[in-house]
Amino acid sequence: MAKDPTKAIPDHSARSSDLELSVSRPDEADPEKTKQERHNGGDFDEALELCGSWGLWQKLVFFITDFSQVFCAIHAVSSAFLSATPEHWCRVPGVNAETTEQVSLLKNISIPWDEEEGFSKCTYYDHNYTALASHLSGDSWQPEDLEEHLSNKTKTCSSWIFDDSVFQSTLVSEFNLVCGRRWMMATVQASYMSGLLVGSLVMGQLSDRFGRRTMTLYCAVAATAAGICASFVNTYTFFLVMRFVIAFLCAGLMVITFVLVSEVVSPSARTLTGMLYAFFFGSGIAILPGIAYFIRSWRNLELTIGIMSAALMSYYWLLPESPRWLASKGRTREALKIMKSIAKTNGRTLPSDEHMLALISRGREQGQPKPEESDNAANQSGEGGADEGEKASRWFSGLTAMAKSQFTLIRTPVMRRRSLISFLEWFVGASVYYGLIFSGSNIKADPFLMIFVSGVVELPSTVIFIFILDRFGRRPTMCGLFLVCGACCLLILAVPQDKIYINFFLVNLGKFFDTAVFQQCYIYTSELMPTSVRNIAVGTSSMFARIGCVLTPYVIELLGDIHYAFPSTLFGILAVLAGLLTLLLPETNKKPLPETVDEVEAMGK
Repeated sequence: MAKDPTKAIPDHSARSSDLELSVSRPDEADPEKTKQERHNGGDFDEALELCGSWGLWQKLVFFITDFSQVFCAIHAVSSAFLSATPEHWCRVPGVNAETTEQVSLLKNISIPWDEEEGFSKCTYYDHNYTALASHLSGDSWQPEDLEEHLSNKTKTCSSWIFDDSVFQSTLVSEFNLVCGRRWMMATVQASYMSGLLVGSLVMGQLSDRFGRRTMTLYCAVAATAAGICASFVNTYTFFLVMRFVIAFLCAGLMVITFVLVSEVVSPSARTLTGMLYAFFFGSGIAILPGIAYFIRSWRNLELTIGIMSAALMSYYWLLPESPRWLASKGRTREALKIMKSIAKTNGRTLPSDEHMLALISRGREQGQPKPEESDNAANQSGEGGADEGEKASRWFSGLTAMAKSQFTLIRTPVMRRRSLISFLEWFVGASVYYGLIFSGSNIKADPFLMIFVSGVVELPSTVIFIFILDRFGRRPTMCGLFLVCGACCLLILAVPQDKIYINFFLVNLGKFFDTAVFQQCYIYTSELMPTSVRNIAVGTSSMFARIGCVLTPYVIELLGDIHYAFPSTLFGILAVLAGLLTLLLPETNKKPLPETVDEVEAMGK
């Protein structure tokens, strides 16, 4: 399931290509007509309909662009294997065991044993190991010979022995990320989620400036290079930096490709493409364990993932630019060329070039001036400080407008209730999603089977609930999904840790429902918010989702150390709370969307 913080909102939203920071000028045309044209995508949608807005060309582009999500998913979940924690115990200073028998004997003598936890992972007995070594190296010795050299006192480990029967090497075993350094292992995934957060905020703006195709190519090439480089790092800190960079670039792939698809398909197809978008992400999660099963070294696994990502370089030949973006930049001739290709592939015949150019250009003429004209005017207006001052003023005005929009979300009572509940829903949905994926170590599940099933359950979840959502409505569906997901998480507390397959079933059942929750958050939030702040509301909600993703690894690792069911219990409580609070929101299914904050306040809920 793709977790894209700036994922496009449903078809009734504002044009997804108009993402630049700017302050719109009042239109001299009829405001109601202009409003309706912008609501419907202007005359560009009419031109797109002539080419075919959901034909073979769009389906090919949908498959080509969303194929990148397979690699984004692999990168996102790869830390389950890159930083897996093998069985480990203290390495006794000054004592070396060469044979398997000696290792086993030394382990039994030096490591404290607990009936529930097994061998201690962080302490060892403070025996006289010099004397013990001389006894154990002989051919014959008796247990009573060792008693005078034994002690009940324990010491904290400074180095460890890691079992390599499952994983040849991991980040944990190479950099000793256990015991007091366990939080550093959680930071591996947190650094990735931080990269997604920052990348999602930045990449949308860059793609608006430089183009969907251009930025997608840059992200694909750079992600491939970063993935390969990450396999050669020799410090923990440098690896965190590379994970952040990879996530930053994957965020670009997720944001830009989703927007590109939404800009070239019909409004009626956007819900379908949005839900099937998650199909590719789930497929990537399901594919990863098969790769990791045969490659048990973290460096080789990271290198393999990086090399596989090179397949995205084929975008240079396969990926078209968004004609809608070209039109928004005044590059109408280039847009027309692509639209002719769309019509040809879809088996459509277009009217004259003049008619198509008129349709493509008309929205531009009624709205903002062409960027080229604006740039030329700016260049001619003055040099040096004056020009820079104008640009700074425009950016300041844009930032001020954005801040006002953010404040609008919580300024009035009804908007405040809707916004805060939406923020919580996104935070919980994202936290539970990744929390359940990475909870396998707490319930002692096989990591390969756990990640595989976690990916597989997403595939039906993305399809089944499309129909339930329309049949029963947004509010009861969202509430029910949260409650059932929460119940699955809470039930883990009642199941002993050694009942692995029962806990395994509960975790993945919860994941099945939470996948649908997160997909529906996009639709529900966009329908709750008025047109004037809809994009900013979805973007802010997505930011809360990413904050949840950053915190989740610490919940899994640090609370899981205290009790295996503490993380799932916390997730369950949050999911139930989110589900109940959803009942305070109105139903939006098949209802007119609010246009202004005043309309929302008049609804009273």
